[in-house]
Amino acid sequence: MHDFILSHGSIIDGSGKPRATGDVALKDGRISAIGDLTDESAARRIDCSGRIIAPGFIDCHCHSELSLIANPGAESKVRQGVTTEVLGNCGWSTFPLAGANAAAFREQAAPIFGHPTIEWEWEDLDGYFERVFRQGAAVNVATLTGHGALRAAVMGLEARAPTPAELESMKALLHRTMQQGSLGLSSGLCYVPGVYADSDELVALAGISNDYGGLYATHMRDQVDGLLQSVDESVDVALRAHIPLLISHHKTSGTRNFGKTRLSLAKLDKARQHGIRTYSDMYPYLAGSTTLSMLFPPWVLDGGRDAMMERLASHECRTRIRHDWTHGLPGWENRIAALGWHNISISYLKHAERQAYVGLTVLEAAQQAGQEVCEFVFDLMLAEQGEVGQIMQNSCDEDLRNVLTHAHSMIGSDGLDVGDHPHPRQYGTFPKVLGELVRDKGWMTLEESIFKMTGYTARTFKLGDMGLLKQGYRANITVFDPANVQANATYENPRQFASGIEWVFVNGRPSLADGAATGDLAGTAVRRC
Repeated sequence: MHDFILSHGSIIDGSGKPRATGDVALKDGRISAIGDLTDESAARRIDCSGRIIAPGFIDCHCHSELSLIANPGAESKVRQGVTTEVLGNCGWSTFPLAGANAAAFREQAAPIFGHPTIEWEWEDLDGYFERVFRQGAAVNVATLTGHGALRAAVMGLEARAPTPAELESMKALLHRTMQQGSLGLSSGLCYVPGVYADSDELVALAGISNDYGGLYATHMRDQVDGLLQSVDESVDVALRAHIPLLISHHKTSGTRNFGKTRLSLAKLDKARQHGIRTYSDMYPYLAGSTTLSMLFPPWVLDGGRDAMMERLASHECRTRIRHDWTHGLPGWENRIAALGWHNISISYLKHAERQAYVGLTVLEAAQQAGQEVCEFVFDLMLAEQGEVGQIMQNSCDEDLRNVLTHAHSMIGSDGLDVGDHPHPRQYGTFPKVLGELVRDKGWMTLEESIFKMTGYTARTFKLGDMGLLKQGYRANITVFDPANVQANATYENPRQFASGIEWVFVNGRPSLADGAATGDLAGTAVRRC
C-alpha cells in the first residue's frame, strides 16, 4: 500500500517533456509509482483533477542561513511550492568560521542574514547542518561555500591580496567544506571582502571546487556599466579553473545599460563553445535587494564596520565619497550614478525610532528628515551602524525576459528574509513565474518553466535523486492550480503568501496540505552527489 496517491493530475515531470495525465504514488519518502494507479491502494488518495503535479521547486539562490533556524517552517517558501533551498550564494556562507575574524564577518553579514540574536555555534558545514536539523526544517537544504567567508576566516576584511600561505589556508578550508558536501564556490565581488580579490585568487579557489565536481557561482564585480567586462572576468576564471560557471541574478542596471543582456548572454554561449558549461539564475522582478553599504566605494568599507563608521563620521571622507559617487572609480560598480537615489528604497532598519523610513525611497526619506540626500545617507548609516537594507529599481522587461527564457537559466529568489519589509521575491518568486510570466504573458510554457525550477537545477548542482518525478526519486512534489496560481506579495505589502499552491510534499510528507501549512519539518541536508 502506498502512503499517498495523487490522482488524475497533469504530470509535468521536470524533464522538459510535455505533460501527461496520470497518478503519482508516494511511499516511505520516495516516488513509488507513476501512471494509471486506479487499481492500487493508498492510505490517502488526493484528487488532483485540473491541477499540475510537478517536482518540488528548487530555489537555487537563497540567503536563508539564519532564517531557517529562526523560522524552521519556512512558510514563505513552502507556500510557493519550494521544497529545497540552495544557500551560500554571493560569497556569503555561515562557514567556515575562525577565531577572532568570525565576529567581524558576522557583523558584515548581518544585513544579509538578519537574526542577529542567533548564536553561530558552528565552525564548518557539518556543524551548520547539525544546527539546522537539530530542530528540523520544512525544506531540504544544500549550500555553496562563500568566498567571502573563506577570505574572512583567514585574513579578516583586509583590502589586500592574500599571501601565498594565506591562499593555501583558504584552499585547505575549501577542501574541507567540499569534502563535507558543499556544491561549490560562490563569490560576491562587490561586497567586502570579496571586492578585494583578483582573478588569480578566484582561479586558485575555483580549481579546488572543480576537483570535487563543484561549480563556481558569482555575483559579478559590476552589473551596471561594467557588465560585459565582468562577464569576461567570470568566463576567464571558469576557463582557467576548468569549472562550470553560474552567473548569479544575471541582469543589468540603469536605463543606459538596458538591452545589454543580449550581449552578456552571447558571451556565455560563446564560452560553451570552448567547453565551459555556463548558466544564469534570476528572479522575476525588475528590482533587486541588498545592503546599503554596497553602494559605497570599496575604500570606505576597508577594515570592516568600525572602520567604515569612522570614515562616515569624517567630513573629509564624506566629501571624497560624494566625489566618487559623481565621477566613479575604475572597476567599481557605481549604482548611484546609474540609478539615482529616487530608485533606491529603504527595506530594513535595525532601530524602532527610524522605522517610518522603511518603504520610502532614499530621496523621500531625506526630504522627510529635512536633509540633503547624501548627508541623510551618511547619518542614517552611522545611526544604524551600517545595518540598512535597500531595494533598487534597476532593470527592464526586455532584459528580464532575455535571461529567464534563455536555454541555460534557472529560477532563484535571492530572497532576504530580513525586517518587516523585505523584497516581495521572498514570498512570490515561483508563483509569479507560473502565473504572470507563463500563464498571463506567455514568455514560456509551463513545461519549460518547471524544468528551470526543478530538473535543470538539480542536474546543474548535482543534487542526485531530486528534481524529477521519477520512480525511486525523493518524493519532493508540488501540486498547484495553473488557472489561479499567483504571487500576492508587493513592494508595498511584501509579506503576503502566494495563491494557487495546494499541496507540497517534502520527502514524502506534506508540508502544505490543501493550502494550509502543516508545520511538518521533513527536510534534510543535501550534499553534492
